[in-house]
Amino acid sequence: YKSITFIEMTRIRNDLLLKCLGHISRRGDETLSQFLKRITHVYFQDKNISVIENLHDCANLSVLYLYDNKIEEITNLTFAVNLTHLYLQNNVISKLDGLYRCCNLNKLYLGFNKIIVIENLEKCTELKELHVENQKLPTGEKMLFDPRTLMCLSQSLLVLNISGNGVDSVNELACLKSLTQLITKDNKLTSMKELSRVFGSLSSLWKLEIEGNPVCSKPKFRDRVIIMAGNLAMMDGKEITDTSRKFLQNWRNMRDMRKRASEQDVLPPITNGPEDVVQQNNTNNRSSEKSREPPGQPTNGRNGTHNGTHNGTHNGTHNGTHNGTHNGIPGSNGEVFTPQNSLLWATENNQNNGVYKIR
Repeated sequence: YKSITFIEMTRIRNDLLLKCLGHISRRGDETLSQFLKRITHVYFQDKNISVIENLHDCANLSVLYLYDNKIEEITNLTFAVNLTHLYLQNNVISKLDGLYRCCNLNKLYLGFNKIIVIENLEKCTELKELHVENQKLPTGEKMLFDPRTLMCLSQSLLVLNISGNGVDSVNELACLKSLTQLITKDNKLTSMKELSRVFGSLSSLWKLEIEGNPVCSKPKFRDRVIIMAGNLAMMDGKEITDTSRKFLQNWRNMRDMRKRASEQDVLPPITNGPEDVVQQNNTNNRSSEKSREPPGQPTNGRNGTHNGTHNGTHNGTHNGTHNGTHNGIPGSNGEVFTPQNSLLWATENNQNNGVYKIR
């Protein structure tokens, strides 16, 4: 048989409280109530505490250390209107609640608990840092975010740590316009398009820790994220210089230009200047004039040919025949066609029955 050891939970009493105040000491003429009102810091870490209690006399409490205990619920803090820092990491808290009177809370540490939903922080409108990393969630569960809580924190929250919580989407975080640091390591983020939308909204973001997500295996992931988040100065512990950022921005601009060019069906012709345009117009005009010439009429070709070959022959009919060459071979009418006298002409009502004459 294995022996079972029962560990008695520690209760918060005045005797424990007086031992956990750091260097502050009670004055000789000071009552306990007066002394407790002066207390600003209480160090209850690793004391095997299961319940938050008996702190209502500490009206000016601003920093409370309760990490590494056995606390299951956040209770009995309605008095803590001056509380600014609360450390509750590594407990067994399953529900985020009980902080509706902590309206001046600046930093909240809740890592390594059992919290599934980030909620009930609507009254904490001064909250600047929220650390909820590595919750001990049931298999298959992931951390969720109440949109009402996020909206209430949108103007104040600067630092958010949600690492190791099975988070597969950060779309809802786009409303956190003041966020400067996002730690979302070892989650299940996969979409570059989603990151582009969110980082485009977080214009104040300068520090990002995102390693350990599936999306990190995408080609050129780091370069693409640097372009998405224009003010990013630190990513996964590595500094981002202005020189590298400008280089990547230029690379993106060139890529976009090539993409737009490839999407055009017909590209305009490349010209060297106005002369090319004039030359093209002249060519088009000559083609149009040639197409309007009536069939059967003689023309002056490059080698003096018409309906013939480049050896200078000329063959045509117009109620008669005429055959000749540039070599002086006589035609059917007895006249000679010579290179020196090669202008062909014909009249509409000629006297030779329409035979082309040599002039």
